[in-house]
Amino acid sequence: MKHIYKFMVAACLMLLFSIHAEAQKTKTSYGLAIEDITMQHMGNRLEVDFSIFIEGLKMRSNHSLRITPYVTNGYEMMQLPAVIIDGRRRYIAHQRQKSDMVESANTYIRRYNHKEQIVDYQTDVPFEQWMSKSELLLREEWISCHDITLDEATIPVAVLNEEEKKAIDSSVASKQSHMAYVVPQSDQPEEIETIEILFPVNKSTISDTYMDNSAQIGELSNVLKTNSSIQTILLTGYASPEGPYQYNINLATKRAEAVKKHLTNSELSPSISIETKAAPIDWQELKKWLEESYIENYRDIIAIIDDDAIKPAEKNNVIKQKYPVAYNFMLKNWYPKLRKTSIEIDGRAKTIEEAKAQLKSDPSKLSLEDIYMIALTYKKDSKEWNDIILLGVENYPQSVEARINAANVAMAKGNYQQAEQYLSGVPANIPQAMNSRGILAMSQGKYQEAMQLFQNAEKTGVSEAAYNISLLKELMTENN
Repeated sequence: MKHIYKFMVAACLMLLFSIHAEAQKTKTSYGLAIEDITMQHMGNRLEVDFSIFIEGLKMRSNHSLRITPYVTNGYEMMQLPAVIIDGRRRYIAHQRQKSDMVESANTYIRRYNHKEQIVDYQTDVPFEQWMSKSELLLREEWISCHDITLDEATIPVAVLNEEEKKAIDSSVASKQSHMAYVVPQSDQPEEIETIEILFPVNKSTISDTYMDNSAQIGELSNVLKTNSSIQTILLTGYASPEGPYQYNINLATKRAEAVKKHLTNSELSPSISIETKAAPIDWQELKKWLEESYIENYRDIIAIIDDDAIKPAEKNNVIKQKYPVAYNFMLKNWYPKLRKTSIEIDGRAKTIEEAKAQLKSDPSKLSLEDIYMIALTYKKDSKEWNDIILLGVENYPQSVEARINAANVAMAKGNYQQAEQYLSGVPANIPQAMNSRGILAMSQGKYQEAMQLFQNAEKTGVSEAAYNISLLKELMTENN
């Protein structure tokens, strides 16, 4: 029966660029046949593999043969995992003793005399520059029953000389890759929720300590700072319905003007339009509260509000006379919330002309979506495109979309170190980031890693990854 023992240490399954020694055969001093010898530089690893045919080896039952491969250039040396072949008695003794010699070996087998046996050896180690001109040697040692070396011999089996074959610069190929840019998506609705500033009865001066004004003013300030697409702000002043009608109109107007003055002092962009209007009572808001309430006569009160035959100035008095209990409840609990200025902010996206105008005057007020919209008016990889994409990451350094796009621009310019910094911290599951990391890996000669990233990106629908896979396959073929 044919006995085959296979040995794999940190198996390198990658189809990477390689410069390697030609496969060859040799025979050792003690009758071992060494075949299919390969020593190759693959990416950032040195891979060594060969097959040992033991059929020509005859050994005593109490002896061992240790084969130690090592790589050297005459000045530097790296020892590789050893292979130990034991006679029957030594094998039994080592199994019982668990000797240091056996523990240090990565391949350990028993020799069966007069039977064919094969050891397939494969390992890889970090590649160091001195290995570019090196050779692979095998040291054979006959070991006695007391683990003492009786005889030894060293034979050369392979040579690595990287000057014999020049690899195509992988960074050149990676610059030809197709970049997958991310279209930023706004997380803000086009119409921002209305903000309301409340006023004490008969007052039109803003007080940040009154009711919920502190939170509302804070929210207003945040919206103005974070939303660069604001076009118009509509201010509507209101009063509660219990006062004289004309007085309430004047009071509501003053309340709207008070908020406009507050906004003007907030250094708004001059491109933002502020409009004001006034209404003596927010009847729609009052009707909404009635519909949501447990007031017994809420339908009747709503009917009074909707009755066009009753003058607006008289509606409040009619409700007060017919439903005094409900009226007193509304006066105490609801009317204070009707003394307000309603702030409606139009967050409509800028047109391309408006965005470009903003780019010239103050680009810091552009949203990331606006910046990308401007970039799309130029040819990708042009100077204008690159400059505007990088403007995005300058203004929004924490944005994942901005960082991926900036990494693509950096790689297109050949600045892979900068690209790696941009991609640092970007979630690994973003398809465009997979494609970008694949290009980065390809530039570093990590072809198998690049291939896996491109394939994962292609599965998610990144069309650019399909082209990059073809480019990578061509590159790998040319360098093998």
